[in-house]
Amino acid sequence: KISIDYSSPAVKDRTVWGEVVPYDAIWRAGANKATTIEFTTDVSLEGKPLPAGKYAFFAIPKAGDDAKWTVVFNKVSDQWGAYQYDEAKDALRVDVKPQFKKVNQERLTYTLHDQTADKGYFKMAWGKARLYVRFKVDVLEAGLANVDKALEEAKDEDKWAIYANGASFLLDLEKETKQAMEWADKSTSLREHSWNLFVKAQAQAASGDYSGAVATAAKSAEVGMANEDDHYYENSKAEIEKAVAEWKTK
Repeated sequence: KISIDYSSPAVKDRTVWGEVVPYDAIWRAGANKATTIEFTTDVSLEGKPLPAGKYAFFAIPKAGDDAKWTVVFNKVSDQWGAYQYDEAKDALRVDVKPQFKKVNQERLTYTLHDQTADKGYFKMAWGKARLYVRFKVDVLEAGLANVDKALEEAKDEDKWAIYANGASFLLDLEKETKQAMEWADKSTSLREHSWNLFVKAQAQAASGDYSGAVATAAKSAEVGMANEDDHYYENSKAEIEKAVAEWKTK
């Protein structure tokens, strides 16, 4: 999880870059208190590692359309502006090239954008400048740890769902197919539901067992139709049928 806490100053017909925000000087990347960014897991930013934690976020803008700006992650997260900023407390500095748009962004905003399950970018927009900082997380390691922790804390009657969620997570990542199959098998051995049966079918297909996947998907449909309270099958029927049609061609 990534969270950004910031104040949002307005342009107010001013020249932001080079005047409101001087070039070649540390900037709080917001207003009032320093902007903070918190990562709940270890992350890499523009290819450089940063441990999990909460950081004050600063930027050093540079003049010129081709100039790269420096973004700074400082270990002292609770700061007012940049008045007590200490470079010695920096955890990471990376250089990124801003983009300049014709459209003016009146208030400073930060937005998070996922590109895949394990990477994306956050964007800062103010005035005509747009700053994109790419991040990547090891979601596999974190996800496996989360499943193990959930299983330790769960009641026995809830573990089937945790195994199914874990298998689905791995299938979405297209990683650790063998582990996904083991968890799907464990889930359906504890309880059979249209949902975890379809997860098992997907794991079989990912393992190359398409005939097994078709058979398990048929059982998913059978179980779903037999239970009028099974809203998963009701909502996923088209997806299941589409998957089965594709598997039958393999």
